[in-house]
Amino acid sequence: QEDGTEVRVYSVESAGELLCAAGPRLPPDSVLLPVFPDNHPVDCLRSLTFLSEWLRLRHSLLVTRAPCILWGHSPLVRSMPETAGFAVIPWRVSPGRLRSLIADGVAPRRAPGRRRAHVPCRVRLTAREVTILRHTLEGRSLEWMAGELGVAAKTVWAHRRRAMDILGVRRLHDLMQLPPEVLCGRPS
Repeated sequence: QEDGTEVRVYSVESAGELLCAAGPRLPPDSVLLPVFPDNHPVDCLRSLTFLSEWLRLRHSLLVTRAPCILWGHSPLVRSMPETAGFAVIPWRVSPGRLRSLIADGVAPRRAPGRRRAHVPCRVRLTAREVTILRHTLEGRSLEWMAGELGVAAKTVWAHRRRAMDILGVRRLHDLMQLPPEVLCGRPS
């Protein structure tokens, strides 16, 4: 509030929670700021889930379309296509720099005659990778998954490693901390 601007910050877990709190109209000059901190895959996946829900809701239920700026540059954000059109703010910035980056992210939206095309973002996991992650979260072994899928255990390991890289998860222990409901794709 250095320049007299009043800022209110609300934390919500889902777009549905935002809709319940704000109704179909968000306050004027609202900005959505999903966070993607490094080394916090659960927070990143929650933000991605929120982002996906918000993109669906804004076309059907929300009257006001607030700009959405992604805060953080985790592997999950880096895996999104550049055509998604979201402004991205680095995770570690000073408060003054954060304010100017948010203003820069909102400015294209306020410019007359300019519309940003938004493409729904999805984590680029194949159906097989989702299946392998689900089996992993169920506690299944590589050998069991290989037998179930009819592939070599090394192939299962490679699919799981690629999926973990996309999600920004480095260790199997961290993957096991994810709630199973974050994988909402359909298994093959």
